[in-house]
Amino acid sequence: MRPKKTYLWVLGFGLLLWIFGFSNTGAAQPTLGVVWDISEDNPITNQHLLLFEDIGVTHIEFPAGISEDLMLRMDSLSFSILIRNDERFYTFQTLEESAEEFEELNREMLQTFEDYNRVAGFGLLSQSHFKDPDFSTAFEEKAETLNTLTEKTLYYVQNRQRVPLNSTGKPFGRLINDAPFNIEDLSVFDTYMQDHVEENNNLVLFLHSGWLIQAVEDVPELATSLKVYHEEGRWIFPMPYQEEQSSPANWLVFALLLLWIVLAVQVKFIPNARPMVLRYFLAHRFYVDDILQYRERYATQSIIMMVVHALSGGIVVFVASKMLISELGMNALTYHLPWLDWFNNGYISLSLFMIVLILVFQTISIFWLYLPAKNLRSMSQTANLYAGLLYTDYLTLTILISFYVTGFSAILVTILATFYLLIWFINFYLTAFNTARNQTSEKILYFILTSGLHTVINLSIILYLILQTDIIDILRLSLSL
Repeated sequence: MRPKKTYLWVLGFGLLLWIFGFSNTGAAQPTLGVVWDISEDNPITNQHLLLFEDIGVTHIEFPAGISEDLMLRMDSLSFSILIRNDERFYTFQTLEESAEEFEELNREMLQTFEDYNRVAGFGLLSQSHFKDPDFSTAFEEKAETLNTLTEKTLYYVQNRQRVPLNSTGKPFGRLINDAPFNIEDLSVFDTYMQDHVEENNNLVLFLHSGWLIQAVEDVPELATSLKVYHEEGRWIFPMPYQEEQSSPANWLVFALLLLWIVLAVQVKFIPNARPMVLRYFLAHRFYVDDILQYRERYATQSIIMMVVHALSGGIVVFVASKMLISELGMNALTYHLPWLDWFNNGYISLSLFMIVLILVFQTISIFWLYLPAKNLRSMSQTANLYAGLLYTDYLTLTILISFYVTGFSAILVTILATFYLLIWFINFYLTAFNTARNQTSEKILYFILTSGLHTVINLSIILYLILQTDIIDILRLSLSL
């Protein structure tokens, strides 16, 4: 009897293992989805659809422009189809102004695709200001009206997440990669799969169709791993060998080095450049007196420093925007302000805009500070008084780029960028104060015409920007994405 009992015990234990652990197919697990990139150069083919079925793709997300013929083909397959409008980058004001158009556009999408069997959900809006409570409330009110027209899931896209309505922000899907395929992306994809499988997470992990097709063509092992995962619930992916690549040199480091070379050239070939720097910070009063008495007549180094200051401002804006505004946020900014997208690169365009702006404002400032000054004989005196403080840009820029390249937090970068702006702002008042030092009459009038008027104009600009709620909303949207 003992051998028989032992045999039954082993059989029962094996059955329990199979039910509760060793067969993973019944547990909640991530599935694979595809965001289809429809274009004339990249048409959908039966071969692609068969590939997706074979490797376990469960969802395909199409734009609302999908043709009726393609929908009929998809309706006969096993995929769950999502249809998404391309409306994006809405602020609260945009949503209020285009409320009727928004509802009509989505109503038309629902009416067009509601009757197809394989359609599982509709995406109403993408990459908008859902972090704004007023926007979220207004959006939910409009979405509820649309919800009465369908029994299928309504959702929105925020960053890379697909979030259903009335879900308290919990997504049902997430896009893993939003760029063309690169062999290095496989490491990120592998990590995503491992993490979500271990967590028994039932998210739909979306990939762009072009990315997935290219990845499977370049790395056939990926298709095998996806097929095994689909059939057996086990994720095992042998990462292909990748040669170690040295990180590319950062152009900001070269720009900083070039600016330091400019300073070295000044010190070497312009006789009064080195004394100017030392005396401005270590013997400031004597420096100011020499300029006011017209002992320092040349302004070559000062003009160079004003150009350096403008270039520094462009770099500061580039670094700060890179740290504070994501690629998606910059796309939103240039979408609403297309004049900022001169070179199809919002970061570069913003930097160049800042360089031009600083050069213009510095030129205006020199004339502004010189013309009311009855005690000055030449505009070079104003330029020399103005440029001295700008040498602090070298220190600010060196620390800023060092923090950025080594990956320090955005807070430190923001503090340094703010310090740069304060130096630029304070420099006008300091120059006005130094210019008026030896004036015996009309000193108060000079301060009114320079510092006083400067303050009034700046406060007016700030107040105007605050009252321009559309600009504020655009900036908030860009920072939130």
